Amino acid sequence: MLDNRTKDSRDNIKNESTSSRRQFLSKSVGALTTLSAVKTGIGVTAAESRWTYPIREGTKDETDVHVIESGKTGPTAYVTGGFHGNEVSGYYAADSITNWSIDQGKLVVLPRANPVAIERKTYVNNNGNLNRQFPSGKKPTTPLARAIWNSIDRHNPDTVLALHASKGILWENEGPKGVGQAIYPTLSEGSSEDAAQTAAYLNHYHMPDSFPDYYEFKRGNILDGSRPLLLHKVSADLRIPGSLIEPTKYGTDVKQRVNWHLNIVRHLLRRQGIDRTYS
Repeated sequence: MLDNRTKDSRDNIKNESTSSRRQFLSKSVGALTTLSAVKTGIGVTAAESRWTYPIREGTKDETDVHVIESGKTGPTAYVTGGFHGNEVSGYYAADSITNWSIDQGKLVVLPRANPVAIERKTYVNNNGNLNRQFPSGKKPTTPLARAIWNSIDRHNPDTVLALHASKGILWENEGPKGVGQAIYPTLSEGSSEDAAQTAAYLNHYHMPDSFPDYYEFKRGNILDGSRPLLLHKVSADLRIPGSLIEPTKYGTDVKQRVNWHLNIVRHLLRRQGIDRTYS
């Protein structure tokens, strides 16, 4: 999670966007794709390949990265979940995304980034808060954080999305203090608009009528590289579009939060040129 900011931050958002989008790149993993295709199923075409590989293999941190290659040239997206073991909707949603098919490009998913914390259902692991170990312009500070960053770097993504959850709601007095019901964009040109448009989409199409207005999603503060969070580092070091996604736990159940996560990811990917396919 992020620290709560005041509503004054809203006034600064419009002017905070600096770098341009990367061109869509064709990515390849050579022989690994040929040798490591793992599974097929609904929505899988002959051109599509799927494979997995571990990071931190042989340690308590060992966890899998899932790669879905459409077989068509296009952008690459990297989705993470499970940085905090008590934010279950993030890794449940990311688990589901590993089964998606896409129309072009490549989708890389690290659904359970912090397996020790997930097993314990705790916010941190033995090395503290995993999402405070990514200083901008420097190496990540723990072996697991470095392995995650190396995996992101390996795929040279055009966008990175991180799935979290908060105990409260950003800029609202209702409920506990928190930063939920917000999408936090990177500095990259267009990322702020992506977050705002996706929030509007969620509020229009995926907000139950029974929820009060303060549950509406909003665009959160710009992630500018000033803090050692993964998406801050993505913003400062990679200068690509990205979003940290934070539904609230307050007054919601896991099913609802997973639904929000999935629809936010689908909409953000579409804005980067990747559509989920169903046939």
